[in-house]
Amino acid sequence: MRFQFQPVAAVVSVWALALANLPTAAATSAEQNFNGKESCITIDSQGVRAPQPGDCTQFGKGGQGNTDAQARNVIFILGDGMGHQEITAARNYLKGANGRFEGLDELTASGAYTTFAVGEDGKRQYVTDSAASATGWSTGTKTYNGALSVDIEGKPHENLIEMAKNAGMRTGNVSTAEIQDATPGAMHSHISQRGYYAPSGDKKVVQGAEARENGGLGSISEQIIDTRADVTLGGGRKYFNAEVKEGGENRNPFLTDKNDGGADWEAGKSVRENAEVKGYQIVDDKAGLEGITKADQEHPVLGLFNDGNMTRRYERTVPGKAEDQQPQECKLQDTGNEPTAAEMTKKAIKLLDDKNAEKGFFLQVESASIDKADHASDACGMIGETAQIDEVIKEALDFAKEDGNTLVVVTADHAHTAEIVPDGEESVSAITRLESPKDGGAIMSVGFGTQPWTVEDGKFKTGSMQHTGAQVRIAGYGPGSENVNGQLDQTDAFYVMANALRLNGGTEGGQDPWEITMGSKVQSLASRRQAKSGGELCYLVSEGTAPKVGECSQFGAKGQELDEAKAKNVVLLIGDGTGDSEITAARNYLKGSAGRFEGLDNLNYTGYQTTWALDKETGLPNYVTDSAASGTGWNSGVKTYNGAIGVDNAGQPVATIGELAKAKGMKIGNVSTAEIQDATPAAFAAHALNRSYYAPSGDAKPAKGDQLRENGGLGSISEQLVDLRADVTLGGGRKYFDAEVVKGGKWDQTNWTAGKSVLENAKDNNYQVVTTAAELDGITEASADKPVLGLFSEGNMPRVLNQTVPTTDGEKATATCEANPEFTEETPRLAAMTTKALELLQNDKGFLLQVESASPDKADHQADACGLIGEVGQLDEAVQAVQKWVDETKEETLIVATADHAHTAQITYNDAATAGRTTKLTTADGSEMTVNFATSKTNDDKDALRGQEHTGAQLRVAASGPGAANITGQIDQTDLFFAVNNALGIDPINHGLTFENRMQQDDSSAEGSSKGSLIGDLGLAVLLTLAGVLGLISVIALTFPFAVDSILGPLAKL
Repeated sequence: MRFQFQPVAAVVSVWALALANLPTAAATSAEQNFNGKESCITIDSQGVRAPQPGDCTQFGKGGQGNTDAQARNVIFILGDGMGHQEITAARNYLKGANGRFEGLDELTASGAYTTFAVGEDGKRQYVTDSAASATGWSTGTKTYNGALSVDIEGKPHENLIEMAKNAGMRTGNVSTAEIQDATPGAMHSHISQRGYYAPSGDKKVVQGAEARENGGLGSISEQIIDTRADVTLGGGRKYFNAEVKEGGENRNPFLTDKNDGGADWEAGKSVRENAEVKGYQIVDDKAGLEGITKADQEHPVLGLFNDGNMTRRYERTVPGKAEDQQPQECKLQDTGNEPTAAEMTKKAIKLLDDKNAEKGFFLQVESASIDKADHASDACGMIGETAQIDEVIKEALDFAKEDGNTLVVVTADHAHTAEIVPDGEESVSAITRLESPKDGGAIMSVGFGTQPWTVEDGKFKTGSMQHTGAQVRIAGYGPGSENVNGQLDQTDAFYVMANALRLNGGTEGGQDPWEITMGSKVQSLASRRQAKSGGELCYLVSEGTAPKVGECSQFGAKGQELDEAKAKNVVLLIGDGTGDSEITAARNYLKGSAGRFEGLDNLNYTGYQTTWALDKETGLPNYVTDSAASGTGWNSGVKTYNGAIGVDNAGQPVATIGELAKAKGMKIGNVSTAEIQDATPAAFAAHALNRSYYAPSGDAKPAKGDQLRENGGLGSISEQLVDLRADVTLGGGRKYFDAEVVKGGKWDQTNWTAGKSVLENAKDNNYQVVTTAAELDGITEASADKPVLGLFSEGNMPRVLNQTVPTTDGEKATATCEANPEFTEETPRLAAMTTKALELLQNDKGFLLQVESASPDKADHQADACGLIGEVGQLDEAVQAVQKWVDETKEETLIVATADHAHTAQITYNDAATAGRTTKLTTADGSEMTVNFATSKTNDDKDALRGQEHTGAQLRVAASGPGAANITGQIDQTDLFFAVNNALGIDPINHGLTFENRMQQDDSSAEGSSKGSLIGDLGLAVLLTLAGVLGLISVIALTFPFAVDSILGPLAKL
């Protein structure tokens, strides 16, 4: 069944109601349609309104109710700046593209959450900083960039550490940053500016009314001491040496027991000296930490291991011009006597865990310098700190598995600048090339393009690279972890943890009490099959070999085996190039940042998948896939080279899910807004050595060489689409069907006539061909005997929104998304094509349908922000259409929505120049959002407006229906192949399908040009010669009679 999610953020929209009666013509447009919850509207007729705790959550304070399990302990782990690009780049380098993190990738539940902030003026800040973000999960409140645990009016809100302490729990706060930095700061301070570290001195000094001497709560360092977590570990030692200006009592506004260790603050002494008097055990190095044996409220532990931020694991790498960069490896650097993040975590857990205590503990741990390395364009620094968080998670999971009553939640505060880009190509971004020690020396290029940069006198010069605004991954393990599943906001994370710990009772003057949503909407995700070993890589590099079907999947042919339910139907929806950045930009623009896609965001289960391809020559990973290799991955379960369709890395055909479903007797459908020969629809139906082998002849994308049927090959993609006889095939690419067929004969059920076009042959073979929305409306049946072929455009179908052209000046003026005049009433929307396909495919034996919104990718390639937004909107409409059909028919249907690869777009700060080109738009929130494109060779129109590149980040995958739970956690796109087949009860390995040229002679096909006949030019010449010889023999026999039977008899038998 499909569970009915009812997120609080979603409200019924006029557009959603219109969908119920959506015709196949363009009755609606992908225009803005705000649907966020009213409580998160921050500007109204009365002016600016400060959102309060829970106001901007997707599911309200009670949570979504996926599970109501209770946890004794919570360990919250944060990778600062750890977006999907960072996770993927680190995995590629440290574990191999096919490898697996021991911590990050072993969390059982995963989802995505949005991170936007709200400015003091009430406008949305689509790129958050770490302070506003940390306030979100620490207090459940949206605030402005720079603020720590106060709302946009400066009002403090109770945070999780304070709530846990008030409930009698033990608490800890660990970071590799200065312990006053934004992430740890939000858990133990309330302050208007994140830079107010110290009570006095030369740097980062608290100002104005917030200073203790002016009646305020004091600097962050002073508030850390007042909050009095049992364990506090990190850097920032020098700010504790600052002199306290005002003595007196503990000023924490929310603690019900303000234990000061029996001593008030004393002016004239340093913060550190005051802490010691208040009973703190203070240590400065790894050895000192190892010597600590106990931590509690009488003697809390304060570890200060560096004057500033703690030392990063790897030496800094410096990027530059791509063409000047040589591959390098990351080098360890001396970290002195500092403990690692994992060592601090292990010690903190040991000190906080008291099995004899009535209550458990809450611990926050941050790997801070993923962010700091990204700001510095330091690829190795970023990778090393991602390694640190993986080790931290491993420690937490080891404890949680043994304890059995601990919730582990892992996420990031925001996305960042790094992008995995194609190696060996020029780029406007600064590039670092890394040689992966795990992948046999494969080269990965990491680009940094959110700041302008130059190389002068051999030195790289730039500013601090920007955060970006994409939604980020949230994952969990243990009781309550299923509540991180799905599409959330970071403020929902606060309630996931608070609800698991039952901290919903409220505090006088602090958080108000609330009710927890009880029940279990989704099944437990804790009992999945073990994934393959992280060191078990699938690459086969010996000559002539290639990975076989399933060898690169994370869970093998059996899949995760979380859900054994079978589906009657499967609908697989693909957003080409629709990475998390594209999804977020489109949601911001179309629905508002606190809004919700009615389709994409309301699927029951979520996971993340890798998409890498293989190098055809070396067999090693290619870290940036194209749509062909990617489409082959989920359609055939095999890794292959970029450009390959339905063949392995050695060029051998492999069965597609379309072929497998058809062989089982199911109906199949293939729908796309691209040319129907394009990579994604082609991978469902065809086998080609090159994705551009569209046509059997002509000048436009003709098949060549061994692909040609006249050379014994399987034929062009257009011919194979016709041969498959999918019940429904809808898309563009009409002009390639006009190409002339060269090889005639009978191929399975299809009789081919040489000399006629592919389209004419299709019609001759009983295809129902339609070219307009009205004609599609008129179709009432479809089958393999009478298939439907819809060709609605000569090339790709037009995009719903007109193209926007980005600028290089930081986009001072806003652009406007307008309807595309080429998208006429004759053009069916993707949702309409999907709805019609569902109607035509419904039957007793079930069906498999692939649907692609192709042009988020094509718009991204052209740096077209409005184009990509409109096409993501089309994808969401298509998902809704499927959900509506399933709700009405009640048929057991697995719905899966994902993408084939990440792409170029990044949400960056407004009015800030980048290395690329930017477009600024006004969103459904009424706020401005900037989209950056910085992966082309140059910023010249010829490159920037048609040459933006794919990127290599892992992608969101979401699903509902039977088998949907098997598409969760961390998978590869080849795992999707098995999840679909297993849900349908199809054996994807032992299927008996073969792939060879099956053209048979058919005398009826001899009409047409001589070059298209079955026998061909050579055969015709032989017959003509033979006829001449026979004629000559006959003349001789008449002139000189003799017995000719001995000659003609054998010939007559040929």
